[in-house]
Parts: sequence; C-alpha cells; structure tokens
Amino acid sequence: MSQPDNTVLIVRNRQCRKSDVVVRFLEQEGIPHRVLYLGEDAEADALAQQYNLKASPGIIVNGESVNPYHLVEKCRIKDPENAKKRLRQLLGEVTK
Repeated sequence: MSQPDNTVLIVRNRQCRKSDVVVRFLEQEGIPHRVLYLGEDAEADALAQQYNLKASPGIIVNGESVNPYHLVEKCRIKDPENAKKRLRQLLGEVTK
C-alpha cells in the first residue's frame, strides 16, 4: 500500500460531488493523481483507516493528508492558483 511519489491520491465514494470537483481540477491542471473508491477498493478502505479520513474526498500527498475543506467550498475550488501551488509543493515540484 505504498503511494507512488509525485501522485495525489484521492480516496472517495462515488456519490461525492466535492470529489468530482477535486478530480476535475487535478485533470485540468495536469497534476498526477490516482482515484480509489471506498467500499470497492481494499487499499482505499485501509488508507481511510490509516489516515483517519472522515470525509470524502480524502486527499493524500506524499504521506500527508490534505484537508479537502482547505481546497473546496460550495463544490468549487476556493482559490485555484493557491490550490495548484500547494499540491505541486507537496508533490515536491518546483513552483513559480
């Protein structure tokens, strides 16, 4: 259950609109990510327990859990530039 470096893990349930927003944002920004589904993927369930994830989406970057409410508000990315910069920094990428 090791996370590849430079990949954002999204641990989610299928009905979560906030998860849809985050995944769409990652795709639009070209940020590498992998999506795991709670209740369908043993790895997702194990990560939810390991990181004590209580809300969907769970966002894990290089072993650090990122609070989704710091990124998403009312089913929109709060500050896209800041979110992109924060995620890329967590991935160890150089940002401008």
